[in-house]
Amino acid sequence: MKIRYIIAIGVLILLAIVFEYNIICSQYGLDTRIGNVIQSAAVFAALLAAVIALTAADPKLKKVKVRIEQSVDSKHVSFFTKSDLPIDLQTKYSTYPDPITTHRVQFKITNTSGFTLKKPTLTFRLPLEKQHPHKVDDIFTLTFNSNLFNSQTELQLLEFAETRLLSNSNLPFWNNEDDITIWIRMLLNDGKREPFMVEISVNCENAEGITKRVRIS
Repeated sequence: MKIRYIIAIGVLILLAIVFEYNIICSQYGLDTRIGNVIQSAAVFAALLAAVIALTAADPKLKKVKVRIEQSVDSKHVSFFTKSDLPIDLQTKYSTYPDPITTHRVQFKITNTSGFTLKKPTLTFRLPLEKQHPHKVDDIFTLTFNSNLFNSQTELQLLEFAETRLLSNSNLPFWNNEDDITIWIRMLLNDGKREPFMVEISVNCENAEGITKRVRIS
């Protein structure tokens, strides 16, 4: 039962007690007081029944629960020599070690909700400064390569001043205790190796979603 309905039921019961007490303590005759008590009790009973009916028609959503295990894949490391980059990227990465290295950061996400998620959506909020160089047709761009999508048409992007959202909702369902491993290539070695946070959200049609912050170091 949702909290707002619990509060409504409690308020109705409290009002009924106060109202009935005032009627009993009133100056009317005994017969009049008994009649008023019966009538007011019927009204409050009807209101209480209506609230209870609403709770049945508006069941509380279940909540998504997930376990996230993060690791860095040392077997899939890419290198970019600064001299191979265009001038603007050489300037951007002037303080970085040469060659520039990028790693696959892996996120093993297990559904621990206790039920199957319908049409789940996975969303990652990533700091833009962790984008890596990527060469396509002799042109360098900054991006986050990932197995979150099989093609560019499946990828949903939303960019803010300092972060980028990667999102995908292609799964039809996600069984309880099943795990999904998502990797995202990032530029980790900036010469400082300061830890940073990645936000991971899991939403679905049949439950209230969840967002967790994962520390990358």
